[in-house]
Amino acid sequence: MSGSYVVRGAEVKCSLGSKTTKLNLPQSHGVYVNDKPVLIDTDTKVGANVKPFGKCKKRKGGCAPSLAACWKEVKEDALIKERPALITRSILSCSIGGKITIKTDGQD
Repeated sequence: MSGSYVVRGAEVKCSLGSKTTKLNLPQSHGVYVNDKPVLIDTDTKVGANVKPFGKCKKRKGGCAPSLAACWKEVKEDALIKERPALITRSILSCSIGGKITIKTDGQD
């Protein structure tokens, strides 16, 4: 599976959201690329890791994500604290119906 590693500050979008947002990682897992911490598949906490995406097209109001426990299509052979690293091809589902994708890896 190809794709670059995703770090704090990566830009993400939701298929149902009106705006993009940036991923956050309040506490590093100890692995860095370009001095920025790499995210892992369980970095899915609303507010801490993933901010709301503006207005939700399905809810007709503000975005209140209800995210899956883990990102999919991760780098299974690059483990950080025994969890796979996120790459630019990773996808996260929202139970409201949105699909969160990564626009930039955040390494710049």
